[in-house]
Amino acid sequence: YVGYLGTNKLTAAQLKQKFYSLACDFSVSATSQSVYVTLTGLNDNLKPALALLEDFMKNVTPDQAAYNQYVSLVLKARSDNKMNQQQNFQALCAYGTYGKYNPVRASIDSVALTTKNPKELVDLFRSLPSYQHSVLYYGPTPAKELVSLVSTAHKVPKKLSAVPVGKEYTEQLVDKNEILIAPYQAKNIYYRQYTNQGRAWSADQQPVVALFNEYFGGGMNTVVFQELRESRALAYSAWAYYATPSRKNHPEYALTNVISQNDKMMDCIHTFGNIIDSIPQSQRAFDLARQALTKRLASERTTKFGIINAYLSAQKLGLDYDIDEKVYKALPSLTLNDVVKFEQQTMARKPYRYMILGDEKQIDLKALERIAPVKFLTTEEIFGY
Repeated sequence: YVGYLGTNKLTAAQLKQKFYSLACDFSVSATSQSVYVTLTGLNDNLKPALALLEDFMKNVTPDQAAYNQYVSLVLKARSDNKMNQQQNFQALCAYGTYGKYNPVRASIDSVALTTKNPKELVDLFRSLPSYQHSVLYYGPTPAKELVSLVSTAHKVPKKLSAVPVGKEYTEQLVDKNEILIAPYQAKNIYYRQYTNQGRAWSADQQPVVALFNEYFGGGMNTVVFQELRESRALAYSAWAYYATPSRKNHPEYALTNVISQNDKMMDCIHTFGNIIDSIPQSQRAFDLARQALTKRLASERTTKFGIINAYLSAQKLGLDYDIDEKVYKALPSLTLNDVVKFEQQTMARKPYRYMILGDEKQIDLKALERIAPVKFLTTEEIFGY
């Protein structure tokens, strides 16, 4: 919404023009964990651009007409999402992974969005500097000069307020086979298997996780692609992934993903089940996977603002080093048996939650019911609006 606003002295268009004349721009974004106010552009104009941004944050004014325009775009996007197969599948998977309280459903409902007083949002935006926060910078300005500039331009209270504690999205454990079906009329189905046994993340385990993903389900040379696409022609798309958390106190979990024709769904499920329970073993494919992962890690470069992001990401996991270095150094000593043992411990013969998006009239429900109880969800239930 703030992208549509100006100040008590500048309209939104005039503000954008001023930033443009400085070869700079700003943006505001929010994730489930953080809020970012970002200033980018020509470093020679850092001082006037920062002053302009600070003035905007202090003097931004609400605009009912702009808010109405913003809301109309949001409502249009929501309507479009319900018509989009990929968006429906993402909403279903969020529901299946986190339950009813998830990143898709945790949105202001349409009525509340329409009737909300836009001044509340402006007041929230203005209050951001009063909370504990970090200033992140990448550029050529020397540290001492930067600290002086920020201290002068970025005025904050002597005592900053603690950041409000949010309700985290929690990955659900899976203790029995379950099937969730959401409706979408199409000639193909999207389906995902998800298992979560509450396994804690371990930095020491990360090398074998990375190599397993490379060998089992990551690309065209992987076990999953070769078995479901090349050998059997069962799926348009097929992959599997062992997911590790981005922050402490969240579990690891495993995913499989398939896009296939409606009439091939059960073949995909049975084939994937066999692959998971008795992982195909190929020394040649393993050697190629290790070689590919080694080359990718060796050629990757963390540069510019990415250095700061990498540092913050490591902090979230309680690390003070780059986990990729640990993976790279461990790869030569890892064997195919290490990968197979890991997969058998974490994915084989585990209960799974199946999330299926498709036309129930075209789905073999009786065959699914032999696997697990089936629960039907509506489009409104998975989107939350």
